[in-house]
Amino acid sequence: MSQQLSEPSKHYVDGEWVEGKGSDTFESTNPATGETLGEFQRGTDADVDRALAAAEEAFEEWSTLSYIDRAEYLWDIYHELRDRHEELGEVVTKECGKEISEGKADVTEAWHMVEWAAGNARHPHGDVVPSEIPGKDAYMRRQPRGVVGCISPWNFPVAIPFWHMAVTLVEGNTVVWKPAEQTPWCGQVIAEMFEESGIPDGVFNMVQGYGDAGEAIVEDDRTDTVLFTGSAEVGQEIAGEVGGQPGKLAACEMGGKNGIVITSEADMDTAVHSAVMSSFKTTGQRCVSSERLLVHEDRYEEFKERFVDVAEDVAVGDPLEEDTFMGPLIEPDHEEKVTDYNDLAREEDVNVLVDRADLDDEEIPEGHEDGHWVGPFVYEADPEDDLR
Repeated sequence: MSQQLSEPSKHYVDGEWVEGKGSDTFESTNPATGETLGEFQRGTDADVDRALAAAEEAFEEWSTLSYIDRAEYLWDIYHELRDRHEELGEVVTKECGKEISEGKADVTEAWHMVEWAAGNARHPHGDVVPSEIPGKDAYMRRQPRGVVGCISPWNFPVAIPFWHMAVTLVEGNTVVWKPAEQTPWCGQVIAEMFEESGIPDGVFNMVQGYGDAGEAIVEDDRTDTVLFTGSAEVGQEIAGEVGGQPGKLAACEMGGKNGIVITSEADMDTAVHSAVMSSFKTTGQRCVSSERLLVHEDRYEEFKERFVDVAEDVAVGDPLEEDTFMGPLIEPDHEEKVTDYNDLAREEDVNVLVDRADLDDEEIPEGHEDGHWVGPFVYEADPEDDLR
């Protein structure tokens, strides 16, 4: 597979790569270099309409297949993910900036999810419910929901789509998926895998684009269930939209303001390692990243000293290099947001312990000057202080 795409990529609808109904395109950019990786057609309401129509049409026949028959298509994708582990890990790293071990782990997590979902197809499903009436049996069985709209984030661009889609498809639903606009190349690769698996036309559909395409998926009456992973703001909007429609469901996994609690009995090696990994991996851009470290007063000075020592030495650099710990931020807006929060901390006169926010020129790899670079920034504050 080429490491750049030579022509604008299309949507995948009803078993075919199709031109978008609109004329707008957008680019995928390497956040470490600023290099353009590919151009993609931006989905419109009309593109979403076509994808939903295909998914709705395919649902009845797909849902009547056995679990085992449906899972066979997923097994093909499982083997593809494993066989292309190194290659796809590099695509993930180039497109979203995660250092290479994380890029490969993203692909590994995807095949683990597919393996579980496809393997689960051979397990018993449903429950027998005890009844107080002799001779009466009660049971629960699973029924597919119908058309499922999947909207996934950029920070786990291969793993999370399969969190959404692997079980969804094995259970007999059809899918319309919108990848994150920051990682459309990963989306294209996944769509190519579904095409190569021979999955029936219309069962899996992909529309590239921005939030307006996702909104069209959410609001359409043909979408029976919405699966969303992303920001709290968007997730709350989706939950509000879907919550008012009887029979329609949404599952929204959103970001938070996570804290790590270091107790008086904590193993300090484990505590420091866990805090560093949670704070700085994926450059802090994931829902499980810790933005707050809450330390028992008896262990505070010891933990602070050790955490600061490691943060000062975190290797920021080319995410394709094996010795890099922390890569770039995904896009200029994220860089601006991080810079604004760091400036706010300085203005509020908290005690800044580590300030590598503006990296020295020699810390930025040659040829990566146009990347979105920041380094670790750590400060301490009294939890009783009136801070914004």
